[in-house]
Amino acid sequence: MTRAGPSVPETAVVFERLLDQALNSPQVLDALDRAEGVADREQLRTRAIRARTAITAAVTVEYQEYLRARSAAEGVSDEAAARRAGGPLSPSAVLVTALSAVKAAWRWVAAARRDRAAGAGDTPAGDAPDVKRARETWELALLERAVVPFLLGRLEELLMRERGDRAARQKPAPDASVP
Repeated sequence: MTRAGPSVPETAVVFERLLDQALNSPQVLDALDRAEGVADREQLRTRAIRARTAITAAVTVEYQEYLRARSAAEGVSDEAAARRAGGPLSPSAVLVTALSAVKAAWRWVAAARRDRAAGAGDTPAGDAPDVKRARETWELALLERAVVPFLLGRLEELLMRERGDRAARQKPAPDASVP
């Protein structure tokens, strides 16, 4: 089996937020202005959403580190964390991993309820400093090394295609009388 990239449920909300941030960044806004109308924000958004799996795969290492940190904070073994990060799994391992994830989610919900009821208490795994740092690293890498370069690349590709089309339209037709 092949190693999987970041999971769709894990990245969907983060990807959308970072995509909006990238589309509003000075780099992308300047590139849109220079692209002279060959694409707009919504066209870029649509292309990025269609390519989300490939874009997020560019930062799989950072995502795996985030999963490891989160699993460690939740008390999940390194082996289970590696499985979550996309290693080859047998059917029984899938079931065990899924049950572990459900158990961890229930523990987090229970901790969050305790915190709300008591006003303090155990810190959910997502609030642990190592987990926060790993998540920030993953999100920054996703923004700077994946989403923004993808958007800039699509704009450049569209601009080059448009320039090529203009040059082809402006080129005079060959003269049939010249041998």
